[in-house]
Amino acid sequence: PDTISPSCVTTGKMFLAVLHLLLLAVSPSLAANKGSINVEGYGEVWVIAPEWANIHVGDNGFTLNGNSRMYFAAWATDGFDAGAYWQTDLMDKRFSYSIDVSNVGCSCNAAAYFINMPGNNAGAGDYYCDANFGNSIWCPEYDTYEGNKYTMAGTLHTCSGGGGNWDSCDRNGCQTNVYNIDSNLMCPEDRCTINTNKWFQLAHTQNAHSANIWMEQDGKEYDFEICSDGGYVSNMASSYGGMVYSGSLWGGGGIDMGWLDGMTGCGGECNID
Repeated sequence: PDTISPSCVTTGKMFLAVLHLLLLAVSPSLAANKGSINVEGYGEVWVIAPEWANIHVGDNGFTLNGNSRMYFAAWATDGFDAGAYWQTDLMDKRFSYSIDVSNVGCSCNAAAYFINMPGNNAGAGDYYCDANFGNSIWCPEYDTYEGNKYTMAGTLHTCSGGGGNWDSCDRNGCQTNVYNIDSNLMCPEDRCTINTNKWFQLAHTQNAHSANIWMEQDGKEYDFEICSDGGYVSNMASSYGGMVYSGSLWGGGGIDMGWLDGMTGCGGECNID
């Protein structure tokens, strides 16, 4: 498949975070263009975010700090224009990037995902939508990385309806957590295939038959299928024609992140202060 590659996308340089749904409740009345990066196989894209988001763009990558969320846009804009979002054609493509989650601790979630934006209305201002009714708008969601330095999960979320007007979505989705495959795949130690105290590369490919995530570090690699339900995978593929990349950092405030990292036995509250 063709390759789409932001050469160094960093998420989670700090482990400050807030709940995803809480982020969406904050009204992003203004957007800020944080800068641009070059995506190999496509060209220049712009990192846009709510004005309150703490995001640094540099060295052809970006860093999310604390209460943050961002999107890729097809052109530079300081406003939330429904037509500005880069609607990435993912079908039969390989999307790859490098990631650093060394400061994303237990109970925190550094998320890299795709959604069928723009929503059918502006909602709080940014046309955001997802499979958990974020911004009070439903739409399919493809979670290619939700994790911290102890584990990560990939999830497909399909919806009923269509044409930009979705009736409801599968909130739980079809998910695989790498810790449940092999507890030695990811951890902040050299004994694991991926030592999350260091940078590593992540890539995903998707079509009507497969949604696969691949990770590599220092010559060691592993890949896995996100969903073992062939019908679900095929249904999800109808959304791959144009999805918008979003990155966020969330957790803390007593939020239960046990679904993500509880099985690892890691401890401690996600520090959002």
